[in-house]
Amino acid sequence: MAGKSGRRTWALLAFGVMSLGGLAAAGAVLSPGESAGQTVAAERPAQPVRVTRIAFASEERITRHTGTVRPRQEVVLGFRLPGKITARLVELGDEVTAGQIVARLDDADARLELELAEAEATASDIDLIRARADAARAATLFRDGHIAQAALDRATSGEAEAVARADRAVRALSLARNRLDYTVLRADKNGIVTATPGEVGQVVSAGQAVVTVAEKGAADVVFQLPEQGRALIDAATARAELWGDAGAAYALSLRDISPDVDPAGRTYRVRMSIDAPDERVAFGRTVTVELALGAAEPTVTLPLTAVLNDGSGATVWRIDPSGTRVEPVPVEVVDISGQTLRLHGPLGDGDIVVTLGAHKIDPARPVRIVETASIPES
Repeated sequence: MAGKSGRRTWALLAFGVMSLGGLAAAGAVLSPGESAGQTVAAERPAQPVRVTRIAFASEERITRHTGTVRPRQEVVLGFRLPGKITARLVELGDEVTAGQIVARLDDADARLELELAEAEATASDIDLIRARADAARAATLFRDGHIAQAALDRATSGEAEAVARADRAVRALSLARNRLDYTVLRADKNGIVTATPGEVGQVVSAGQAVVTVAEKGAADVVFQLPEQGRALIDAATARAELWGDAGAAYALSLRDISPDVDPAGRTYRVRMSIDAPDERVAFGRTVTVELALGAAEPTVTLPLTAVLNDGSGATVWRIDPSGTRVEPVPVEVVDISGQTLRLHGPLGDGDIVVTLGAHKIDPARPVRIVETASIPES
């Protein structure tokens, strides 16, 4: 019995030594009073995060864009035939009336063509008188039996040819007069001169721009709308404020919008008419266009760092009531502006979400709130 008891004692001692050696090799030797659960907690410390207590708001959305006042209708005037400009009678900013002469071409060639046409018309009239006399005389002689039918036919056809030649001369004379009139450039309507690309002494081709006249009194605002705002502009209320003129605000109405987005700036060109312009609305002035949309579904504004997207949709980390754990909540981003965004989703007023450190969070580990930030302004 004594031998068996001794052997059992040595076996237990050996097992204890092996167990201690294994713990030492694993680097997990426990100090007195330390439990295994406390060791695991020490190996996985809480993750520090900055959070925000959210509050939803349903407010009017306002976007602002920079635009320019432009005339509603702008006519580019040019001569209807080529020539050398001998006079330009208006300058930039001048007011013109319908029919007013704004420029002239050298008309020497046109006058010569008119004189030639007048001479041709006179000659054709003389030929027509002679041809009619010959036809009348031939008809009398044929009736008295003094000439044959062939002679009468020649006289009749000569008269018809003279009539046609006289008609052609009249039309050529009208064309020559028109060409002479085309050497004078007149304004088509009342307006203001906004451009004068044609200069005295310059040789221009037919239709080349010489003077640009804008219709007076009717003004539009032209600006570039970002691509993401295209679907909202139809429902927005718009107004324009003149730069450097406090209190000068005007209601706007949408006139047209470009069908295609600009490939460089990813914007649409928008033209809106000023409903009631006054003398302060001058062409070329810079304005701020304000587009206001009515209150929609309540949203919350957060910094961009609060939202994650792994390809399956946007999410935020919400702190649970214990304040030490997080849970993912899917959300929908409504708008992005600068370093903030607006979103809505299954969140509630007073919920606490992670706004800094969200991309490094391991949901299996606890979190530690180190700072509570206020809601950023949109």
